[in-house]
Amino acid sequence: YPLPLNITNINNFQNFSEKIILSSEALSLLKKNGFVVIPTPLDIGEQEIFLMSSRQNAYPKDDFVAYYKAMGEIDLPIFITTDSLLHYYHIFFDTTLMKLERDLFYQDIWAVSKYLLEESLKGYHKSSGDLKEAAKRNAAYLSVALELLKPKINQMMSEETLREEYCVPEMDTKYCEMMIAGVKEYYGDNASYKYFSQTEFDQYYFEVPDSVKSLVKKEIELIEKHQGWEYSPIFIYQEDYSQYIPRGHYTKSEKLKNYFKALMWYGRMTALIEGSPSLSPGESMCSGNVGGIISEYDAHIQTLQAFLLAGKFMSCQNLQERWNRIYAITSFMVGFSDDLGPYEYGEVLQQVFSEKSSIIDSERLNEKYSQLKEVIGNYPYNPKIYSGLGACELLMPCPPLSEKETQDLKIQARELLKQTKGFRMMGQRFTLDSWLFSEIVSPYSGEYDGPKLPLPTEEKPFTFSWDDDYEEFRNNRPFTWVKTDVEACPPPATREVRGFPRGLDIMALLGSQRAWDILESSGDTQYTDYQKKFSELKIFIDSLTKEDWSKNLYLNWLYVLKSMNSEFGEGYPTFMQTEAWQDKELNTALASWAQLRHDTILYAKQSYTMAERGGLFRPPVVGYVEPVPEFYSRLLALTKMTNQGFKNLIPQEELEKLMIESGLNRFAEILSKLLDISKKELENTPLNDNEYSFIENFGSISEDLIRTISGGEVDPEVFKTVLVADVHTDGNTEKALEEG
Repeated sequence: YPLPLNITNINNFQNFSEKIILSSEALSLLKKNGFVVIPTPLDIGEQEIFLMSSRQNAYPKDDFVAYYKAMGEIDLPIFITTDSLLHYYHIFFDTTLMKLERDLFYQDIWAVSKYLLEESLKGYHKSSGDLKEAAKRNAAYLSVALELLKPKINQMMSEETLREEYCVPEMDTKYCEMMIAGVKEYYGDNASYKYFSQTEFDQYYFEVPDSVKSLVKKEIELIEKHQGWEYSPIFIYQEDYSQYIPRGHYTKSEKLKNYFKALMWYGRMTALIEGSPSLSPGESMCSGNVGGIISEYDAHIQTLQAFLLAGKFMSCQNLQERWNRIYAITSFMVGFSDDLGPYEYGEVLQQVFSEKSSIIDSERLNEKYSQLKEVIGNYPYNPKIYSGLGACELLMPCPPLSEKETQDLKIQARELLKQTKGFRMMGQRFTLDSWLFSEIVSPYSGEYDGPKLPLPTEEKPFTFSWDDDYEEFRNNRPFTWVKTDVEACPPPATREVRGFPRGLDIMALLGSQRAWDILESSGDTQYTDYQKKFSELKIFIDSLTKEDWSKNLYLNWLYVLKSMNSEFGEGYPTFMQTEAWQDKELNTALASWAQLRHDTILYAKQSYTMAERGGLFRPPVVGYVEPVPEFYSRLLALTKMTNQGFKNLIPQEELEKLMIESGLNRFAEILSKLLDISKKELENTPLNDNEYSFIENFGSISEDLIRTISGGEVDPEVFKTVLVADVHTDGNTEKALEEG
């Protein structure tokens, strides 16, 4: 059919317009593009729909299941789009990870930490000199994790917290008491999914050893204040403590909050290999002319720490099994760490020491230290993403910089990244998008070379900041722009650089021409080296094979989104061939990517930008499926990969408890059905009654799916479509890019 549409040719327009009134603007867009996206009318969006999947009322404005059911109730056709299916996979991914962390990983990381602490304290009491200092710092390191994990008094389940969870303010008091009594009788000690039970409080009791109490207290205070970069009392260098604010699904229970902070600690803090002769013990600086982030002495102690922990790790089978369970499952879901860990240091111990008993002989570590350090330093595994360690600053000459000086900054940034090499107990994971972000910002993207309207030069009030996003003083520069000051140079010594990436960068690299067009029109490509760097990264992305995209669920999710970046040509419905539909698909892909980042916020290594000092006949009710077979095929493949992976990694008994297999089997059935229907639609083959019934009842089918994939044991807030995740930090402004 041709565009613009003739409204009289839409056979159910009269039926639709009796229930939803389109504004003149919306009607104009409908005619122009063949479809229109409108805000949900209030009478529909605010309608309460009771859902068995969450055992409470939901609103169509923020719940897909409620929305589809509301459409069915007012006798309107259903349009099944990619949005809802991606949302359902997000719910499965998020709730499964949440239940694994709550029911398995928490107790595993507690046991690992407790055992290693006990061994470190033994080493501390029987050793001397540098080994004693290393054992002491390890005891402090492990005690911080245990102190973060342990239940606090205000995190305990009580009658008051149960009322908060199970009763609403307007509920009759006696009925509320009866409900709580029933819940306690049925669930016993596990009546609350938000708070710790008395049994857990007793089981996970911990007292910080006196020998490290002061160090641990200082570190915990910084973590709980989470006010940005501060010097770590244990690791010496600067750490971004704002990262320890629980977010994502980790706000849903007290246990998950504690787990988040402990795993963030293990995921970010690094025992560094190299130190600088220019720094004294206890000093730290990360800059281009120092040669290390901490002193040689502190690097020596930290490397001893790492080998002490690795030795104990390699000598205990139970410890390895618990650590492996966390790492293997999360690696399948998110990816592998780009930092060294217990196994890499353990391999070096085995390589250097011929007898297995020597691996745990701490006294011999000093004898072989030089060899151990050399081998681990040359280990062919280097960090690829700068994660903010040490608050590194690029050292540069006074602006303006020559071409050679600009290129030298890139070399300097690579060298600083190498200096972050070291041991992490459970290192955060390398993810493709974080790496792309780290490569597409300063210094690798060069300097801003777009239109340079005058920036204000008059004296500003004390409260003015150059990094006040979206302020009137900055509105003549693109979103990605930041201004840096070289403090050692006479003013004005400034550079205008790309401090932030955008979600659109990721989508453009995944093949979206529309994303590129928006970046270009917004001025976000107007940096001297941006296009060159973009082309390099695009060549790499295009070289990835289907097997590469199938290495973990995170990559495969991106591969599903990649299918949405194609332009739809002949053979597809006319409305899908418009630029407006490309915008819709781009918006869907960005939203799903934000969900991916939200779900993996604890494990995905966040990238940082180093500082420089996104019609008369009334027809029967029918519906339509967005005809994108490649999308359904890829999401089906991701679902099957997810199912098979968990079968390989989790015992059958645990799988059944978590309801993983049944949920994924049901989702696969739905995707197969949608794949068949979409093929029929593109072939202009009429759908049969069963297929129309499937579309018409998609609300009920969705509700059944949600109930199956979530298991019904999670906070209903998880099902909502609104979320935010921080994905990148700019070291110049100390601001984070948030996507949602």
